[in-house]
Amino acid sequence: MTNDPATTDGHEPHIKIVKGDPTDEELAALIAVLGSAGGGPAQQRPAERNMWGHPVDKLRYPIFSWQRVTLLERIHMQR
Repeated sequence: MTNDPATTDGHEPHIKIVKGDPTDEELAALIAVLGSAGGGPAQQRPAERNMWGHPVDKLRYPIFSWQRVTLLERIHMQR
């Protein structure tokens, strides 16, 4: 194990310089470019409605009842 400060604190470095001896300014420029290449936050899209287990499904209308049919259609077709 080496005495490298990047590895002694328990973290592995994400970037490793294999060849050459970059200056601090060059490393800062490289990190800035790589940091901005990640893009922005993902666009938020509206959550999909999940009507599973909706309370209206627990109502005890007979299966052939017109009230049940219209009530379920009204509730489940809402946006």
